[in-house]
Formats: sequence, structure tokens, C-alpha cells
Amino acid sequence: MENYLINTYLFEALSDLEKKKYQLSIRILKYLYFQGPKAIADICNYLKVSTPNGNSILGILMSKGLIEKKGYGLSKGGRKPELYGLKKDVFYVVSVDMNIHQTQLSIFDSSNSRVTEIEAFALEMDNEIHTLDKLLERIHNHIKKSGIDKQKIVGVGVSFPGLVDSSGGFNYSYFNFGDKPVRSILQEQLCLPVFVENDAKAVALAVWRFGIAQNQKDVLVLFLDWGIGLGMILNGKLYRGNEGFAGEFSHIPMVENGDSCICGKNGCLQTLAAGSTLVQRAREGILKGKSSLMAQYSKENIKDVDLQTVVSAALKGDQFSINLLSEIGEQLGKGISILIQLFNPGMVVLTGKMAEAGQYLTIPIQQAINTYSMHRISESMKIKHSNMGKQVGLNGALAVVMEDIFDVLGKTLSSKKLVRKLVN
Repeated sequence: MENYLINTYLFEALSDLEKKKYQLSIRILKYLYFQGPKAIADICNYLKVSTPNGNSILGILMSKGLIEKKGYGLSKGGRKPELYGLKKDVFYVVSVDMNIHQTQLSIFDSSNSRVTEIEAFALEMDNEIHTLDKLLERIHNHIKKSGIDKQKIVGVGVSFPGLVDSSGGFNYSYFNFGDKPVRSILQEQLCLPVFVENDAKAVALAVWRFGIAQNQKDVLVLFLDWGIGLGMILNGKLYRGNEGFAGEFSHIPMVENGDSCICGKNGCLQTLAAGSTLVQRAREGILKGKSSLMAQYSKENIKDVDLQTVVSAALKGDQFSINLLSEIGEQLGKGISILIQLFNPGMVVLTGKMAEAGQYLTIPIQQAINTYSMHRISESMKIKHSNMGKQVGLNGALAVVMEDIFDVLGKTLSSKKLVRKLVN
């Protein structure tokens, strides 16, 4: 597979550029992608190179159509500085955001803008190859309908729940086909580089790279959906752990003799505070005749009550839903208190469908933190909500590609042969 970038300066001129200039070029592209348009002084300061050297590399990148002038920045006493940024049509990324019941996908350009409508469809995740075939068909059709030149697509990012080994390409919970990683199957069928990551870690990358936690050094991101995911930015890097499984926060046992968890243990935080638990308790209460805005649901259609149903009812003032969220929030707060004691984060960010409940979840969480965490450790820590809305999962899959593609390119040091081997 010939990737579009192979036909750009980065690859055409590899034999003519010394290793240092190539690596600096990669770093400039990554810097401008994640930070947006910057002045030459900012770029040179970031790269720790002289202005002439920085201008030289920028000139080559501009001549090859990768970078363009983006207007002027604020003056610091003299002339307004010219800003440089990536052209919006340099490359594209296919973003695939999956949960256990539904998948959504879209395509983003190099200016970080979504260029196709979000396509959402029901897909129950399992370990059946025909389920993966359905996903592949959707991705193929979406790319075809977009009209985008496939040569300009640098990668496909897939964010999904489960025990994900992003370096090996395996998901040991879903799409587990033995010795062959799901990433390899996707790459073979799509003829594109594929990057996979656990959904919570992907969301953490998005919040850190594009959102409210941008430039923070130590951040914990809670992905509150049907399950409870945790992504950790520690010392300015996504923390994956020894095998990529770090962050299985929801499977910490919290009570003795508790309910059975999907992981096989009893009393895990998942059984006390996950979105699936919230929905189960809501359904049980409705069937018992609890007074609620959701009372129109009956035994025949009780399965229509989902996470969005409960959160929406709470936001409309439904006391039954608010009480359930308060109970869930208290349990989450207890768990978060443990994380605060261990990692001393500067910020905890709440994302996902359940986090859309806002203060009905945040207040009980904060109260539990005040009760169970040492004040000296938690007093400066801030709890924030993601500002990305329902697109946070797609932004996560996008961030996974962009975080890794630059790192992969940066390690390619000398020859066209190596680069072609990398992306074929």
C-alpha cells in the first residue's frame, strides 16, 4: 500500500535530508497538529533550534504543500508575527468509536475537523468474525461515500472497551481470534494502517490533547458509560502499564460479598457505580412502581430504558433518577479517593454518557472525596467535565492515530525502504 505521505517531502526527500532534519520535521508537524497555528519563534523555541534552521525546515514543508500561513498572531510590542499551520487537506483519519452496543464512525482532516457526518449503528460486540465483517463493511462504505482519496488516509483509529494491548494489536475481551490480533485483520482488509486502543485510554488522550486537560501534566480521566473506564496521563504521558492494561479501575473490589461482576469477582466498583448498574436499578424501580418521569415504561418495554433515558430524566428534575445518580456518585467518589491518594492528580475529568448528568453526579462525588480522601492531597485537585460532548469517543480514536503515527514516523530514520516496510 502506497500511503499518501510517501509521496510528500517526508518520504521523497528522505535520502537528501540528514536524520536530524527529518526528525525535526516530524516534530514540527506533530507540534502544529496538536497545538494549532504557531509563530516561527514558538516553533523554534519548542524545537530548541535557531531561527534560520527553523525557517529552513518550514520552507521545505511549505514547498511540499504540508504547511501554510494562517494569518497573524498577537503583537508583543512589534509587528504581528505570522502564524504557520497544517493545511487542512494534507491527510485524513478514519475514526471508529465502539461500545458494547453501538458504534459510530467519521473522518477527520489534518486541521482536526470532522469532514463526514457521524454514522452511528447498532453492533453488539463479541468474538464472532461475522461481527467484525459488519464493521469492515461499514468502514469501507463510509470511505467510499466520503469521496476522499484513499491515498490521503494515513490511518484508522479504533477505540473499544476491553483488555486492549495497543502495541500488539489485541483486544482480549472482544474480537479475540486467538493468535491473530484484530488490528492485523483490520489492516489486511482495509489496506490502511490501523491503531487500536482501550476506549478509556483513547478518551484520556483526546481530553489531554484537544480538550480541557490540554497541557496538564497529571490527569485522571473517568469514562463513565455502561462501564467505568480510566485513562491516566502521568508525568505528561499516557500511562499504559506493563502489558497495556493499566486503568482497570472498575474491577477493584469495594465491598465483601457483593454482586457478581463480569470479571468473575464479587463486589467490584463496576457492580456499584457503572452505567449498567444505574440502568438496572432504574428498571427495577420502575417495575416496582416508583414515582418517576419514566413511569410510562412497563414490563413489555422496560429494556428501552437505557443510560440516556435515566440521565435525561434527572436533568428534567426526576427525583428518582437524581437519587440513583447520587448513590452512584457516592460510590464513584470513594473509588476516586483511592486514585487521588495514589496518584495525586491535578485534575480529574469526567466524560461519557453518565457524566452528562452534571451536578447530579459531580456533587456526590465531591462529597465522597471530601470524606474519604486526605484534604492536603485533594484540596488543589479540580474535578472537570469534558467539553467535547458526545464526540469525545471519536476524538479519542482520532487522537490514538495521531499520537502514534508521529511516533512511528519519528523512529523511521534513514531510508525509503524502511518507511515503505512500515506502512505496507
